[in-house]
Amino acid sequence: MEFRDLVYLLEVARSGHVGRAAERIGLTQPALTKCIARLEQELGVPLLERTPKGVSLTVYGEHLADHALRARAANQDIKRQIAELAAGRAGHLRIGTGMILAQHLLPLACEALLKENPGLTLDISSGNTDTLFPALRNRQLDAILVSIDPNAEPGIRQTFLTEDTVTVISRRDHPLQKQRRLTPNALTGAGWALPGEHTLPSDWLMQRCREVGLYPLQSPVRTGTLPTLLHIVANTDLLAFQSWSTVQRINDYGERLRPLKLESLTWRRKVGVAIRDHGYISPAVNLLVEALEKVAAAETREARKH
Repeated sequence: MEFRDLVYLLEVARSGHVGRAAERIGLTQPALTKCIARLEQELGVPLLERTPKGVSLTVYGEHLADHALRARAANQDIKRQIAELAAGRAGHLRIGTGMILAQHLLPLACEALLKENPGLTLDISSGNTDTLFPALRNRQLDAILVSIDPNAEPGIRQTFLTEDTVTVISRRDHPLQKQRRLTPNALTGAGWALPGEHTLPSDWLMQRCREVGLYPLQSPVRTGTLPTLLHIVANTDLLAFQSWSTVQRINDYGERLRPLKLESLTWRRKVGVAIRDHGYISPAVNLLVEALEKVAAAETREARKH
């Protein structure tokens, strides 16, 4: 089968309509239909099925599209490798990170990286564990900053950077801050401002609250925007579950907010950078890992002084 036809199939899947896909590609609709028919004839299975709004992939089409995505990513890797070799520069880095990590380690590492490698370009996107690891495996990202996954599948290399303490925080003068011997039961009925669902901190908190009898939590606020979340917590009685080391570095929230002394609701997670350990690895990837390690080591030394 021709690689070009696979790319066309991906465009049809994305558009959900042969006519619109043909227009985007720059083909006539009959010509695009002929390309898809050529694939179907070669494989002996239908790849598309009609819907009231256009077309969708059959189960065979979905399977082929998964392979086509990987093939297109590999093709882009080859082009990047040749371009980087020809230009003699570090190249372009695609980095994925969670909301909290983007606030601290990554900016410092990128600053150092750009100073030492002025030809380097960066594309930084946000996500969570459910989206970042698949994007890394499919070559859509070159490196991701995430919590270390002890069950990461083969083909992923993780480098430990630091330990992050995620704990319950409240406004400085919250009534709970005045209790000397705080227990999880004291949080019964409390309101929470939480990050979006399906993030590791949120999942960890929910599981732990089930274990200590606090579930379900009352959560009138959910937001993926950290400054918004912190502003709300600093001005209400709502609680949050956040990385304290990160909160301390954002504006004046280190003074306006305080962690609650609740060991049973404190998560010490290992934070690291993950990359693929197969296929083409841009020289810039290793430079990024080294920069992150230096930043993390410096932060650890500074924390020990205090």
